[in-house]
Amino acid sequence: MTKRPKLYLIVCLALIALVPVVWLFYSSGPDLASAALAEYQIEKMTCGSCVGNIEKALSRLNGVGAVEVNLTSNRGRVTFDPDAIDSRKIAEAISDAGYPARLRLELGTQEYVALQQRQSQLGQQYLAQVGGRLLARDDFEKLIQQRVKGTPSAGGDDQIWKTVWQDVLQRELLLAAAEQNLVIVQDGEVDVRLAELRQVHQGLEQVVTDRYGNMASFRERLREDMIINRNIEDHVCAGISDPRERQAKLQSWYANLQQNTEVIIFDPRLKSLNQGGGACACCNS
Repeated sequence: MTKRPKLYLIVCLALIALVPVVWLFYSSGPDLASAALAEYQIEKMTCGSCVGNIEKALSRLNGVGAVEVNLTSNRGRVTFDPDAIDSRKIAEAISDAGYPARLRLELGTQEYVALQQRQSQLGQQYLAQVGGRLLARDDFEKLIQQRVKGTPSAGGDDQIWKTVWQDVLQRELLLAAAEQNLVIVQDGEVDVRLAELRQVHQGLEQVVTDRYGNMASFRERLREDMIINRNIEDHVCAGISDPRERQAKLQSWYANLQQNTEVIIFDPRLKSLNQGGGACACCNS
């Protein structure tokens, strides 16, 4: 039992660099009362410059509003005024820019308004949605405060937000996968693991209080860790003993998890921090 948490920590460090599927919802673009939404599957994108090229091509079209492109899933979402332009012409513009686009789905005005209203309502209490899991604002803010403690400069606040978000997002993705597999950890199992930690770490209660606030919060965190580890051991790496094979399997599984788990960010600041992307030599602006 003592090896699994170590394995999980190593695995998390290896996975943290992967980019999740994140949709950022904006209030800009056509008036909400008249806007529609189209989602496209887009080919031949490789970097942030590709995203910029698509945004530039669509900015020339009358009636196009917000443009959201995700490199991991190779998908793009565009809000537009259906009275000024249709989804077919948008797809043609993306394709003409060098990135073949295929319409995946389209929401008419009423459907899109209903979607935005739901997101607005959720955004009052929640920071984001990862698959079917909603991330409460209060929980995220507590994590930010914990990370800010001892930070000498307030200039790094944005970086702290980014770091905490990446940690939280990875954890939520892993928990969402465990939920799909109906993984359960009983209270008695948590008690056993907690007793083991007390034997290994002297003064555990003080460490827990300093970092998590109270033992109840730490206990819940520990239970989630055990659920994540169990899901990995029983449903991802079951029967694989070679460390390199396990790592390769885990990375492949996690990449697939990212591509198939929708992440919706409601918070304006977090949206802003997740915009942008790096350039590469294959694209010219």
